[in-house]
Amino acid sequence: MTAAKIIANEIKGYHRFVQFLIVLVALGALASLARFVFGLGVTTNLNDTFPWGLWISFDVVTAVPLAAGAFTLGAIVHCFHIKKLEPLVRPAIVTGFLGYSLVCVGLLLDLGQPQRCWHTMVYWNPHSPMFEVSMCIAAYTTVLFLEFLSPVCEKFGYHVPLRLLRTIEMPLVIAAASISTLHQSSLGTFFLIAVDKLHSLWYNPLLPLLFWLSAMCAGISIIIVEATMSHKYMGQPDEGELLETLAKILPWVITVYLSVKIFSLVALTQGPLFNRPGLLVLFAVEVLCGVILPLVMLMSRNVRESSRLRATAAWLVIAGVILNRFNVSMFGMEAPGTFYYPSFLESVVTIGIIAAHILFFVLIAKYFPIFEHHPETVDYSIPDHFRKNEKGHAHGAAKA
Repeated sequence: MTAAKIIANEIKGYHRFVQFLIVLVALGALASLARFVFGLGVTTNLNDTFPWGLWISFDVVTAVPLAAGAFTLGAIVHCFHIKKLEPLVRPAIVTGFLGYSLVCVGLLLDLGQPQRCWHTMVYWNPHSPMFEVSMCIAAYTTVLFLEFLSPVCEKFGYHVPLRLLRTIEMPLVIAAASISTLHQSSLGTFFLIAVDKLHSLWYNPLLPLLFWLSAMCAGISIIIVEATMSHKYMGQPDEGELLETLAKILPWVITVYLSVKIFSLVALTQGPLFNRPGLLVLFAVEVLCGVILPLVMLMSRNVRESSRLRATAAWLVIAGVILNRFNVSMFGMEAPGTFYYPSFLESVVTIGIIAAHILFFVLIAKYFPIFEHHPETVDYSIPDHFRKNEKGHAHGAAKA
């Protein structure tokens, strides 16, 4: 049987939802190809007034904080020594790795000259926040790739690389937390140059700090939603007790974020706040539904212990962060009387990227041990002659 037939038979055995995701990814790939063939001007609604559209507002500015679960949970587990949350780390790393990989894809699609993306690595401009973000995204994607190699080595039984990766685990965690702090906040630094363009409801000097804090809120919430849905739809272990611990941590982070947001709005904002009723409504929805409501919910023990209510609160936080990023990067930047809407191809590409994220996560969870990781049960000794993991275990069993 040829490899193509094996793959085709494997795909036939997938759930219909997974097959539907494959179709969406294929359509997104075709739309991406059309973008490269015909250019940005023909395939998008971008212009001199709206140089940043859906691909930046969602695929980059929004996707980056949604992939923040890896560095957030890594810091919680390894820096604050909450080791019981360790089983949640690998799914978070996979989510982060996929998220940042697809952010890179979104950036390549949005660049007018994507073949020159390597110029960033050669022609440095250390005074530009875009340079800092591009370097940090490249570095952090590399770190996530190295962290992702652990389940790959376990899957194929490569024991020596696994031990090496385990040895450098703490430096990788420190690097991940440091790099993420830099570029999560620098995403907010982008918009500090838009003094006369970004509306006063969102423009203030603490925008980088707000972006970093909201990314932490989104990261923890994504982990809660991811673990809940993995248990419900993929038959993975129920991590309700661990998620309850995260649900106790999340209100503290939200409280800090809300306090900084209120302080910046009251003490640091200088422009008019009530001159754009539409923007005021968006701001109110963002704060009331995406910050205050989930904060009140998570302060209740009954909500934290309920899988459905806990996930609902996490979804509200995620929706609030998404709306915040769109408010800052799109809605709050639009002048009165102007409006940008994505083209059909722009929308198909973004849908394809979202579908790719879900699809790859499901496939990785299916074929790699990302939900069965318990470090205390893993043998990191080097087998004789650098053989594979299975042979090492067999050799140990024979001695026993």
